[in-house]
Amino acid sequence: MRTWARHKRATLAGACVVSLLRTLRCCGFCRLPPMAGNGPPPSLFTRIARATHDVYCGFALAVTSTYLVQELIYAYLERGDMDTLARVMFLLLCHVTSIAKQIIFMVRASRIAKLVQDFDDMAYNPKETTRKNLLIKRAQGASRLGTAYAGTAALTCALWTIFPFLARLGGTRVNFALWIPFTYYSWPEFFIVLLYTHYVTSLVGIANTTMDAFIATILGQCKTQLTILKMDFESLAERANERARETGEQVSAAAAALLVRCIKHHHKICDTSREVQAIFGGAVLLQFGIGGWILCMAAYKIVGLSVASLEFVSMVMFLMCILTELFLYCYYGNEVAVEIIKSSYTFYAMLRQTQR
Repeated sequence: MRTWARHKRATLAGACVVSLLRTLRCCGFCRLPPMAGNGPPPSLFTRIARATHDVYCGFALAVTSTYLVQELIYAYLERGDMDTLARVMFLLLCHVTSIAKQIIFMVRASRIAKLVQDFDDMAYNPKETTRKNLLIKRAQGASRLGTAYAGTAALTCALWTIFPFLARLGGTRVNFALWIPFTYYSWPEFFIVLLYTHYVTSLVGIANTTMDAFIATILGQCKTQLTILKMDFESLAERANERARETGEQVSAAAAALLVRCIKHHHKICDTSREVQAIFGGAVLLQFGIGGWILCMAAYKIVGLSVASLEFVSMVMFLMCILTELFLYCYYGNEVAVEIIKSSYTFYAMLRQTQR
């Protein structure tokens, strides 16, 4: 618990997204949260730092958008060659979905900050040890997911940078899958283009996977909160008796107060899930709509590669990232749906037991 509550503003529930938000803000894909309106005026350094970060976010969007335009031009110029077109299309489509989510994270930064801030509510942070352990487990799982997922994307992009460099060392002419307004036959120009492609693909790869992990983690937190709610329903009678002994009130009054708390907790979970849908629903729909196309283009490219080559390994890793991207939403969304059903059954069972 000491690890996940270390951040000065993070509760156990809020700790699950702290590392993911830090990564997104380092990549320039998510703006800083708005300043509190009732707090003291920010210092000059704070204002400069926030303005600098806003400029950095604009720069990140400009770079990714420019790269996408270059890919579109290249795809149009090579539209008659299916092999070359497939080489650019799987990355181009991936960048489309990434930019869509990037725009949402920037435009709706205040709503996302409010969504994260709600995790600090007392309803989401129970004091019982068993409940705390669930929150710690969720935070640890989110950290591992973000690290492994973004690390796989970064390694894939590193391999894509090594391949053209080794080919160039071997004397092979290298053609990058994007439109470049100048020739890069000499080493200085080649290095400029190589570093540019590595920076943009790595930026998009790390940020895109982290955005997916962030959305999935919020759904996972909703599932954890539903599990806690189910535990509260199951132990309502015991907790009511304990509260009655401590406060001296009637058991029925104590049970009613605890039931009201459970209902408010349920309403808060529903509000969080609805807000996730309202903020990210369009981007996720686009992700699933284009995801199949990305897989088809990547599969078309991979069949022409040697199984023993490193390029084949990099394409397998890319396919793993795309499949994981789609799997995360299905898995965590299903987890929430199943936990809702379990909580409902527990609630109705508790009511029947009370009526008896």
